[in-house]
Amino acid sequence: MMHFFLQGLQHPLLYPAHLIALIGLGLLLGQQGMRQMRSGGLVFLLLALLGLELTQLGVADWRNEVLLLILAGIAGALLALRLGLPPWLCVLLAGFGALLVGLDSAPALIPGMKAMKIQAMLAGTLVGASGVLVLLALTGYLLRNLLDGIVLRVIGSWVLASAMMVLTFMLVKP
Repeated sequence: MMHFFLQGLQHPLLYPAHLIALIGLGLLLGQQGMRQMRSGGLVFLLLALLGLELTQLGVADWRNEVLLLILAGIAGALLALRLGLPPWLCVLLAGFGALLVGLDSAPALIPGMKAMKIQAMLAGTLVGASGVLVLLALTGYLLRNLLDGIVLRVIGSWVLASAMMVLTFMLVKP
């Protein structure tokens, strides 16, 4: 059982779309301040749980990875611009990202696999994605005034460039 939880825990770190989106969203929430970190983090947790549970219902695939990369690009651009965002926009971005991460984290269904193993994997994904987001938000909060915010602005441009590069590789047919 622990093996499946650990697989779920590392899942957000192994997929580029998930990792880039979590980096962009986490640092953006931290850059915006403590209020946005708290509300965005809570909404992320709740909607990631909803997204993970919706995978069990077989919700249609909307090209979640593409949407996650677009969201990561938006978060990276907002990070680089260093705008003061209204709290509702931070909550909206965090919620949309959480839902997409959850929907894109469906475990492989193997015939005969017990439901407890699937739930353990989903729980691990929830803990992993939420934990990464919180750690990055705290990092963003600590870095937001370092060198007048330049560090986060540079990282934001890297997040935007990374999202565009991965998106290009996904959409180009060989």
